This record gives sequence, C-alpha cells and structure tokens, in this order.
Amino acid sequence: MKKYCILLLMFVFCLQTKAQIDTQKRFQSDTRKYYVWNIEGNAYELQETEYEHSIIDIREIGSKTNGYIVISMNDNGLSRLYHGSITGFSQDNENEGTWYMRSKFIKAKLTYNPKENTITYLFEANEKRYNKLFVFNVAPDSEVAASVKKIE
Repeated sequence: MKKYCILLLMFVFCLQTKAQIDTQKRFQSDTRKYYVWNIEGNAYELQETEYEHSIIDIREIGSKTNGYIVISMNDNGLSRLYHGSITGFSQDNENEGTWYMRSKFIKAKLTYNPKENTITYLFEANEKRYNKLFVFNVAPDSEVAASVKKIE
C-alpha cells in the first residue's frame, strides 16, 4: 500500500512539473524614438530617432507576472542591454499588454501595442513619472515568422 501511495505522489509531482508553461516572445525593431521628460515644458521631448537594430525578449515563466525581459540594442556602434524581472502584468480593453519590471537599479515598464506594432519602454522612474522612454517600431508577428522561416 505504501508503494502505491508513493507512486501516486510521484505521478502527481511529475504532472505538476509539466504543468508549468514557459513562453518567450521576441520582437525585432529597426527604428526607435528616444524621448526625455522636460520639466519646463511638462511633456516628453523627442531627442533622437535612431535607425538601428533592437531585439526585445519577453520570457514568461509559469504566468504573465513572472519572468524577465531583455532589451538589446545597437546605439551608435555600441551594444546596450536593459533587463529586469517581471513584477506585474496588466492588459487593457484594446489588447495592449503592459509588463512592469524591476532590476537592481531601474524601475521600468514595457507596453506592447499590437494595432500600431510598437513597444514602448519607459524607465528611470522617480516618484511622479518615468523620465526616459523608447518607442520601438516592431515587425508584425506574421513578418517576424516569415523572416524566421527564411533563415531556417
């Protein structure tokens, strides 16, 4: 009888380990806009439009509120990397998803707008607002899937 109970517990444990679903979304961008908050103008001001390659990876582990985000970009010949752990997720009625993230030094959020195919990355937050942001123009999912098939 003990053997059957142990076997049953092991079976349930194995089912639980298979139940965790990891998803990873990868977005690629060739253009981005960089904005900085202007205190005097009380608005974000466009600092630069950059035509350089960026990759945004969103890895959800088990749920949309757990995982990490990595943003890798070329900037004037240098590679920059922004990353953090996902601390929360919300979605509005227009299917716009927002991931809240935190790293050792930065509090940030990442918003994906599927209608406009843009990802907005807001970072360097103070008590009132985020001071800097990037707006990435990303390829629609079908174009990304087609380009991946071409590579294979």
